[in-house]
Amino acid sequence: MINYLRNFIVHLKIQREQRNLFRTKKVVNLTEASTIGILFLMESEEDYDYINSLVLQLNTKGKAVSIIAYLPMKQIPNYYLAKLKMDIITSKDLNLLGICKKPFVESFIQKDFDLLIDFSAGDILPLNYISGYSHANFKTGCFTKKMVEVFDFMIKNTDGMESREFAETMVSYLRTINSK
Repeated sequence: MINYLRNFIVHLKIQREQRNLFRTKKVVNLTEASTIGILFLMESEEDYDYINSLVLQLNTKGKAVSIIAYLPMKQIPNYYLAKLKMDIITSKDLNLLGICKKPFVESFIQKDFDLLIDFSAGDILPLNYISGYSHANFKTGCFTKKMVEVFDFMIKNTDGMESREFAETMVSYLRTINSK
């Protein structure tokens, strides 16, 4: 019941923000984007390694990439502590509504990314909030009815894809999408 209310309130706030948010909507593929914001759910070291390798590829192509990972636990795992290459939100950082108000989140939201990619393959409230409030020109993510007004391009998670498989599918589409 509490989770339902939390979800309802946050998505209501996101809908209200969408009405007031002014952003320049523009279709951008992965090749043309110069600034990219990435959101993802980090459930394992493999998720971290995959996103990290993708970011390295994008950086070698001259892309400026900012990343926020959501870790649904209170402590940051050891494999991450040794690397510290991205901002991370843990469940300990969330308020009663499931929203993180850390300065790096507010800074991420205010950036005018060419492309925002939410790699979470489901309905993850803290990442939905960031996506909903983001000023990015082209927002992409997983299809959910609640996020139709937020994302400009969505992929349906039909067979319960794992996060990595969903991310690979999203990257494949973003490489081939025609922005003209």
